[in-house]
Amino acid sequence: MDSLDSKKKKCLIIHGFGGGLHEVKPLAEYLTGLGYDVVCPILKGHSATREDMRKATYKDWIDSAEHEFLKLKEKGGEIVLIGFSMGGLIAFNLACKHDIKAIVTINTPIFYWNINRVLLNLLDDLKSKRYNHIKRYLQAKNNSPFLAMLQFLLLLHQTKPKLEKIYCPILTIQAEDDDTVKRKSVDYIHKHVSSDRKNIRYIDNGGHLILLSSMAGRVLLCVEDFLLEQ
Repeated sequence: MDSLDSKKKKCLIIHGFGGGLHEVKPLAEYLTGLGYDVVCPILKGHSATREDMRKATYKDWIDSAEHEFLKLKEKGGEIVLIGFSMGGLIAFNLACKHDIKAIVTINTPIFYWNINRVLLNLLDDLKSKRYNHIKRYLQAKNNSPFLAMLQFLLLLHQTKPKLEKIYCPILTIQAEDDDTVKRKSVDYIHKHVSSDRKNIRYIDNGGHLILLSSMAGRVLLCVEDFLLEQ
């Protein structure tokens, strides 16, 4: 084992439901530039066809992330888990099985679909005639077969009781205008994890795909500061 590899700080960044590496690419590139050893697993079913997505189970998603985690662990040293959206739920599952340095979640759902925000976004589309939000909602629907949605619900249901087993430091980041994740998800996570070092950072806008928004820089700095404290 290369001693330099074992000393290098490591991050496993996990993308969200129905998404892919593009959701977390800005963060991965930023941390790599800071000298971190960064790995971004592709969750099973998320890299090919809608049929592949339909066939994958939530356990497959966890296994996909765990496989890359174990490969990263072989290099030695401590690992920070960073989960975007559903990736945060997967990070919690890994943290219950393995020794983790810390966890960062970004727009991770416990309570989902902020209907008021969705309606405001639709109204904004009609006023602006750009229809960006409508296009995103249709794309999300296309990427999310019904059986895959059931698997997401199963993952959420079995993850919530595990939060009390999280003892490592945790940073929870939430966009206040997120239409997919309700703000009270942060309160639930903060209340139920057992860590005595837990921080919340709210970003006033940026939406659910905040790492692809104009507010991404603020998120990157929040993550960097948190990692430097560990």
